[in-house]
Amino acid sequence: MSMSTHFEDHSGFLCTGEPYETADVTLFGVPYDGTASFTPGARHGPAAIRHASWGLEPYSPALERTLLDLSICDLYDLPMFGTQREIFRNVRAAAEQAARDGMPFLALGGDHSVTYPLVEGVHRAVDTLAVLVFDAHLDLRDTYQGNPLSHACTVRRCHETVPTLYHFGGRSGVEEEWQDTGIHRHAELLPQTVVEEIMDGECRLYVSIDIDVLDPAYAPGVGTPEPGGCTTRELISAIHRLSMLRHRLVGCDIMEVTPTHDNAGITAAAAALLARELLMLLA
Repeated sequence: MSMSTHFEDHSGFLCTGEPYETADVTLFGVPYDGTASFTPGARHGPAAIRHASWGLEPYSPALERTLLDLSICDLYDLPMFGTQREIFRNVRAAAEQAARDGMPFLALGGDHSVTYPLVEGVHRAVDTLAVLVFDAHLDLRDTYQGNPLSHACTVRRCHETVPTLYHFGGRSGVEEEWQDTGIHRHAELLPQTVVEEIMDGECRLYVSIDIDVLDPAYAPGVGTPEPGGCTTRELISAIHRLSMLRHRLVGCDIMEVTPTHDNAGITAAAAALLARELLMLLA
């Protein structure tokens, strides 16, 4: 006898379920927080973002698109076994394969250290790449707590891999980091002048969002909260300015959601909303 009652699987992101082979866009989790230096727990970020997505509508009024019209594959989480370098090797391979397959992807973290192998993987498959980072912290240290792969070193490692890197929303760093002039640093979130500058080139784009770019009032659930940040509306508006560059996007990530310190789940909700908009831009 068959069961007539309808059941739903809420373990994946909203409106996903398409096989990888036929999807327009894919997402996967990287539940790693091995370099958390203040508050651990970002390893639970991917699950929290997926859960929060079920409180959203699939339709974006700003982009005038709906997830229901897209073919989205949720690959769930990469396995987190072995040393940090072994884990990063797997992350790098996943990003490289997606890029070589022509499959735009959204990665959910995890602490911000995993952005480096994601960028490195995409760069192996794409000739010319520019990276856009939204982050409260400059993350330009060469090493932190004896680890050159710390989340405090992410932007430096990415910049060593990809010469063209833009950083938005930075407001925290040691003196030496502020003296580094090798990257395009903007306190404003993706000003129109930068969009026009990128449009004049031909490089593909990778976008990384450390959710702590938001003020702690809007994102309390992060590993290292930094006061003085932007609002959720301001960050969403900046992401919408990527619409003019959507054909250049090859990958994105959202990092540092830490559910153990997330009052009422508002950080996960903000990340899920960002994820919805990014998926529409990527597809």
